Amino acid sequence: MGQNAIQSLGAELANKELSKALIVTDSVLVEIGLVDRLTDELKKHNIDFAIYGGVKPNPTEQNIEDGLALLAQENCDFVISFGGGSSHDAAKGIALVAANGGHIRDYSKGVHTSKKPQLPLVTINTTAGTASEMTVFAIITNEADETKYPVVDKHFTPIIAVNDSELMV
Repeated sequence: MGQNAIQSLGAELANKELSKALIVTDSVLVEIGLVDRLTDELKKHNIDFAIYGGVKPNPTEQNIEDGLALLAQENCDFVISFGGGSSHDAAKGIALVAANGGHIRDYSKGVHTSKKPQLPLVTINTTAGTASEMTVFAIITNEADETKYPVVDKHFTPIIAVNDSELMV
């Protein structure tokens, strides 16, 4: 937490022996180059990555399915969310389903229903206010019937949460 906190992330991840991240974010953060602060840090520590930049303002089931497909295609072993609540919620869904199987909707039928911890998740905020980077909640949109539903799972907790004030300027 603090100014330029992201600059210590690479060393933290290298110590955890994680090798390839799926970065979950939205297209605007990619387009304006803010994601480069993260990717530059990962490169310094020889941590490979793939970027899924398709998260919508209200993350959808399709966002999770698309993220899962890229995670598998790229052989990622952990997930990093970069953005606000939508990126964090999508990343939580991707990491949980990747480890437990099924569909994100399966985990909305009760509380703490997953059997296994999600893939390691790192959350990096670019906004303030939702606390989604550290909560056990995610809100997912079902576009087919235009509804939203909560997923509440103890395994949503990230291994690292970064709140860098420079990313919020």
